[in-house]
Amino acid sequence: MNALATYIHHLDPILLEIPGTPLALRWYGLAYVAGFILGYWVLLQLSKKKLYSVEPDKLGDFITAVCIFGVLMGGRLGEFFFYWLPREGWSGLCADPFWVFRVWEGGMASHGGILGVLLVGLWYARRHKLSIPSLVDGLAIVAPIGICFGRIANFINGELYGRVTTADNPIAMKFPMEFSSLPLEQQLAAVHAMEQAAGAPLPRATFYDSMYQLCRENELVREALGQYLSPRFPSQLFEAAGEGLIIFIVLILLRLKWKNAPAGIFSALFCFLYAAARIISECFKEPDADVWHGITQGQYLSFGVILLGIFFLIPAIRTLKSKKM
Repeated sequence: MNALATYIHHLDPILLEIPGTPLALRWYGLAYVAGFILGYWVLLQLSKKKLYSVEPDKLGDFITAVCIFGVLMGGRLGEFFFYWLPREGWSGLCADPFWVFRVWEGGMASHGGILGVLLVGLWYARRHKLSIPSLVDGLAIVAPIGICFGRIANFINGELYGRVTTADNPIAMKFPMEFSSLPLEQQLAAVHAMEQAAGAPLPRATFYDSMYQLCRENELVREALGQYLSPRFPSQLFEAAGEGLIIFIVLILLRLKWKNAPAGIFSALFCFLYAAARIISECFKEPDADVWHGITQGQYLSFGVILLGIFFLIPAIRTLKSKKM
């Protein structure tokens, strides 16, 4: 059996803890910061080359608004309305009314982020009398950067893991977060095995945190739990490559080569490419919401992204036709 087939995820989501405080630097937050910085730098280079409609001296304020109100608020509210609330219900909201504010714990919906960024772009374009399609085009080019970093952070956190695959699959991995979805009998057996491996009972008050921490620190505990986990696809890495890196490379190369491209064409291409990549990647990802007739919620939402792409494509085609006349 390939070594990767038995690999049990044990990466620590915390990069650095601040002694004496509950604060910590997490990979998840760092991923967003890196995405913002790199996205800003790319747009700055495009603006200096006259390939983006926002002037270099105004770009900082614009990107700040996009980051805060578009990506963070849009992504978090998207996670809340598309996934968390349908799963937890209003009773869950009453029990934990401040969940939506704890962004550092993870939980961001890319579809919500796309919608949020679009709305911020529409507001900024109207306020500064800029072309909406040309403004959104630049955001579409750099959006895959943030998506790529976000998916890598999902992998580091061990969340949003893939569907079950065969144990001899050379890229299969096991994710301790699967524990919460195991049948009760298997959970009890796994706890007993982990406590035997640890040589001490796991604290019940902070059970999950203690269990995940032990899995990261103690190989025997990790192996004990691994007996009850299923080999799965590392779908987060598939998404990082397909929804992020590949789309960015395609769009940035096309933008640099096609200097007189019609406004809206890159927004349309992003929508089509992202929707296609997301629909495919969902086939390898464990559904994190209800599935209707074999179609996941992520795939359904991607059909909406395709419609958004058509909205941007129509005026771009009209511009191309007018130039040929």
